[in-house]
Amino acid sequence: MRHIVRYLAFGALFLPTISSFSQQIPRTEVTTLTGTHVVLPQEAKGKPLLCCSPSRHKGSDDVAAWNKRFKVPYETDPRIAYFELADFQGVPPFVMKMILHGMRRSIHEPERSHFAPFLTQEEDWKKLVNYGDPKITYLILADESGHVVWQTRGPATDEKAADLEAAHREAATSFKLRISRVGHR
Repeated sequence: MRHIVRYLAFGALFLPTISSFSQQIPRTEVTTLTGTHVVLPQEAKGKPLLCCSPSRHKGSDDVAAWNKRFKVPYETDPRIAYFELADFQGVPPFVMKMILHGMRRSIHEPERSHFAPFLTQEEDWKKLVNYGDPKITYLILADESGHVVWQTRGPATDEKAADLEAAHREAATSFKLRISRVGHR
């Protein structure tokens, strides 16, 4: 009996991780700072989708650390759809106009085309990332259909960056294998 309890307890440790990776990116309509209308996860268009979601301004330190590691490569990499999401649900429209104006002035290309404020789906995103701390950043990598294959939170570390790269390679390889199998039918 003790062995059964021990195995159940051990399995329960991994349950949150397993269930989080079976989740789906919520359908979210956003407009990037360049004015491009984007629907997530459909925007992935057959490639992995990386979403970085800071908690308003408080997560900016984490975002800066992550951006040093992947922003430049992923902004121009055609093999991945990358978006930095910012939650502005509940912000009054007249205030939002001022915020967007300031963002457009302070964020330069090619970054603007990847920066996407969103005004809806806040609760769905919070549930997806298991939101808890407003001072940290959440990252999600999803496959081309929007299923979460990797996620992390907080500041960038060498280990997290290596895990992201491995998950990206695996997601991209998995997609190529599915396409080649469909092509050979």
